[in-house]
Amino acid sequence: MELRQLLKSRVRKRRGEMEFEFHPELFELRTQVIELLAEHDLVWLSDYGAVDLQHDLFGLEVTGIQSEQVAITIQQLVTGMFPYWPHRHTFFEDLNIGELGWKVMISRYPHNVEYDEWKSEA
Repeated sequence: MELRQLLKSRVRKRRGEMEFEFHPELFELRTQVIELLAEHDLVWLSDYGAVDLQHDLFGLEVTGIQSEQVAITIQQLVTGMFPYWPHRHTFFEDLNIGELGWKVMISRYPHNVEYDEWKSEA
């Protein structure tokens, strides 16, 4: 199956609108990431703000990271934990006031801007 078809097949639609995808196994993976960060002396609410789920991408994001060096360390740790998740992105988030700081994202599926129309609405 071609990648484009695979991506379209994993997104469910009803009456022309996107439906939310839910992957409960991501909750366990988030717990494992939090434990991995703690094993490497990375402290919640000190070194990073949250580990959030990305159900639509089958991925995770670590947000509110206070320094670039810590972001690089976290990126290396989660990449080692999920070597077969090919989509990774680390950047400084300066637009979302609730999550200012560095952000590390890793997912099984690529981010598709076409489906993020709801994020751009004011």
